[in-house]
Amino acid sequence: MLETGHHYRDQVSKIISWGHWFSLANILLAILLASRYLFIAEWPETMLGQVYSLISLLGHFSFIIFILYLVVIFPISFLIPFPRALRFLTVIFATVGLSLLIIDTEIFKLYNLHINPIIFEILLSESEQTLNSDWQSLFVFVPFLFLVELLISSFLWHRLRPLSRFKLGPIIAIFFFCCFLTGHLLHMWADAAVYRPITAQKANFPLAYPMTARTFLAKYGWLDKEAFDKRISDTRKQSDSRLDYPKKPLLINNDNQKLNVLLINISALRADMLNDSVMPEMSKLARKGQQFNNHFSTSNNNLLGNFGIMYGLAPQYWDDIETSAKPPFMLDYFDHAGYNLGIFNTEELAKQKQTTFINLEGPKTTIVAGTKRDNETVRETRRWIKQQDKSTPWFAYVSLQSVQNMETPNGFPALFYPNIQDLNSQAINRQIALFNSYRNSVSYIDKAVAKIIYELKQSKQYDNTVIIFTANHGNEFNDSEDHSWGYGSNYSTYQTQVPLFIVWPGKTPSVIEQDTNHTDLVPTILTNLAAVKNPISDYSNGIDLFSGNFKTWQLLGDKNNFVILQKDTITLFSYQGLFSRQGNHDVRNRNDYKSIPRTAIHETQFKQVLAELNYFYKATPAQIQNKELKIKN
Repeated sequence: MLETGHHYRDQVSKIISWGHWFSLANILLAILLASRYLFIAEWPETMLGQVYSLISLLGHFSFIIFILYLVVIFPISFLIPFPRALRFLTVIFATVGLSLLIIDTEIFKLYNLHINPIIFEILLSESEQTLNSDWQSLFVFVPFLFLVELLISSFLWHRLRPLSRFKLGPIIAIFFFCCFLTGHLLHMWADAAVYRPITAQKANFPLAYPMTARTFLAKYGWLDKEAFDKRISDTRKQSDSRLDYPKKPLLINNDNQKLNVLLINISALRADMLNDSVMPEMSKLARKGQQFNNHFSTSNNNLLGNFGIMYGLAPQYWDDIETSAKPPFMLDYFDHAGYNLGIFNTEELAKQKQTTFINLEGPKTTIVAGTKRDNETVRETRRWIKQQDKSTPWFAYVSLQSVQNMETPNGFPALFYPNIQDLNSQAINRQIALFNSYRNSVSYIDKAVAKIIYELKQSKQYDNTVIIFTANHGNEFNDSEDHSWGYGSNYSTYQTQVPLFIVWPGKTPSVIEQDTNHTDLVPTILTNLAAVKNPISDYSNGIDLFSGNFKTWQLLGDKNNFVILQKDTITLFSYQGLFSRQGNHDVRNRNDYKSIPRTAIHETQFKQVLAELNYFYKATPAQIQNKELKIKN
């Protein structure tokens, strides 16, 4: 090292030089510890996938350590030019960072998640059962790491002069930078080429956000969209998905009930609309069946609300269902059991054709989609029901959109005023006008669905048909007073609570007040039809609603976040562990969706949620080994 004779400048120069070497030592330590992820996750079968694993390991963790050095140690070197104090603080910082890395590898092994503040609440809770010997052994590493960091720090400080003779710094930096860049370029190529041995690794490391550039490549003509879609289609035919759904193949019970099933899904219908003033026809029908007064969608949007209804799975499985193009277990049953199938959807089916309604093109299936108007959809549904041969059972799915669009046909009498159609300067409250237009569309849908029920009775099929009436999500009119309108903006009950009633031939009418969820519909239908020999756990996260064995919590959310709805609270988490303004989980009052002080997470419930989030994924080698050890013990 070159000394200038200027004490402050020489000290800072020495500290910066030491910081470079100390960062390199910690890069090597971090890579060594992080290599555990490669053993926990499924090892790629292809050579290129394996090369990517190693390159991304080197590039990712070297980049993170370098950024931490640049953001933390480097600026402090100018502020605290006292070697001992700075080195001590840096050692503590490095020890904490590597300790978190060790803990994250264990969390990843157990839950297939990366570090989450909630895990720490459970980990550090007073429960002795939680802080088991496995976790305690991890914390034993902390003082050991601290000692190792102190030794590294001292060694490098006293060897700076001989180390400075080695001109390896630029070479090492270039090597790790090349690994980092190559890893991202490989992932970008793999994403465009739909090369799963690489893209399947995107969540292996914490804080990893691999590069993708589909839109950019397509924009400049470097990605053939048709060829890309074909590759996606071909990939979906492969069996290398991490999804394990269903757990076992379909086992049809030949002694099942031959009832028809009519499933009606009204988009954006709030639960409080099912009353005698707005929906008199449906309210009358609901009293003839089982009414579920606290029923919730799986999400707050169309796609995932529909997904929960048809698949009986938590919404977090959507991405993998889409990737693998797995049809719903329920429709598989109806198809294989010889049911006639009728799909009636006012809007285009779009993504549902590639998932929910895939492989249904056959003589027993009628699909009417994109009619644009609900009155046309209802007309086609009635015509199809009338044509059904009573010797063959059928399943009909009817999805109507007028409520979501707040539309009524020309000539339909409006019942609620003032509404948005006749809004004028005297109608000051726009919120009331919108809500009245919404209620008018609900009133129209009430009459439209009543026509379908009338057709059932006219064709003498009513007594042999299960009628399920629900919605994919709710609709808000700033009820939570946080400027939320419509749906998809929050997880308040206004956007997630929906009506549900089931009229099942032979079952006594009743009212159920316990919380229920869309995931419960599929197992309720298949169980009470005695349709399959498979247990519910083979194909759904839900329960049989008629069994009376209700959950104390409901899982909602989307592919990135999960939401736990309980008796008094709605708790929001990020699936990746980085959530909310508070930097932790966000707890809301269930009644008004106002933030309330965070409470400790119930350990058992949280573990049940994690189990549900991971149940339909193939176990990693480490998880299988861990399970075998528990069985032996």
